[in-house]
Amino acid sequence: MKATLKRFSTNSCTLGKLYFNKAFVCNTIEREWLDNKVNISCIPAGNYKCSITNSPRFGLTYQVNDVDGRTHILFHIANLASELQGCIAPVKDYGIINDEWAGLSSTSAYNRFMIAANGKDFDLKIIWV
Repeated sequence: MKATLKRFSTNSCTLGKLYFNKAFVCNTIEREWLDNKVNISCIPAGNYKCSITNSPRFGLTYQVNDVDGRTHILFHIANLASELQGCIAPVKDYGIINDEWAGLSSTSAYNRFMIAANGKDFDLKIIWV
């Protein structure tokens, strides 16, 4: 299965749209691009393999593998980019929480993402638009 994450930048975070086999699944929120610095930057655009994993903190989820200089990059529930350490949060929509760009309804978007991934590994292409 193939997934594409189409990203765009704001002044404080990275927003995106996630597709599986060209069908829209959900929006996303990530940290802003800060040269791939560990824990404070989104990961570089590129092609990655994603595999299902059982995270001690987040439970059953997907990990983005072979990110240069990074480990434990997960898809997980979060509403604010500041809650992330390089991971990707599926979200339903965007809004503002405490004067910060935010993803809304992350739990429902995450559930939709997990259903679309269907327990199978997938290829992820991340691009800037």
